[in-house]
Amino acid sequence: MKHDIRLLTLAADTLLKTVTNPLHRKILENYRRHAMLEVSGRYEEIFAPEMTVANPFYRVASADGLTELSGTEEVQDFYRSLIDTGTTVMLLEHENLVVDDNGFASEALYNTFLTAEAAEEAGHDVPDMDAKYIEQRWICMIWPYDEQGRMIGERVYPAPTANLVRCSDDDFVTLEEARVTFEPLLAEYGMPGTA
Repeated sequence: MKHDIRLLTLAADTLLKTVTNPLHRKILENYRRHAMLEVSGRYEEIFAPEMTVANPFYRVASADGLTELSGTEEVQDFYRSLIDTGTTVMLLEHENLVVDDNGFASEALYNTFLTAEAAEEAGHDVPDMDAKYIEQRWICMIWPYDEQGRMIGERVYPAPTANLVRCSDDDFVTLEEARVTFEPLLAEYGMPGTA
């Protein structure tokens, strides 16, 4: 059965049903839109002045160490690299999300859809180069926001190990499929604070 990429934002969608604080709602709406744009490969739109501060700062841990990205150009280069390496399409499961005036914290199981080549490039031992895969990895994140509900940056801390699971061609979600799925949702919900 095809994975439902719309479940990417399930935790934010669920919280938005009960959260009444206007700033918290704006943060959750921003995160929701950000996630859909990122997974759709439309990362440039994340940097609209209504969504992100002028000089964002990211700190991303990986097996290679800690990467710090300062400013729009460096962060956009990071997002572009996700598209170039075929690692931008992901689906979150079991996300625990906590929001307050300073932003949000999240823990989730990330399922990243990878071709065999992308899985090998990510350091996995790939048993079948003709197959497709899902990398499953727990990730903790902290995203600070300003008083206008704009993202200041990201702090991303993945678990050091990941599982690689074979995915049938029929179940695999491509970047184009993610774009087609999220386009009407992005149009429907508009910019943060307008939903």
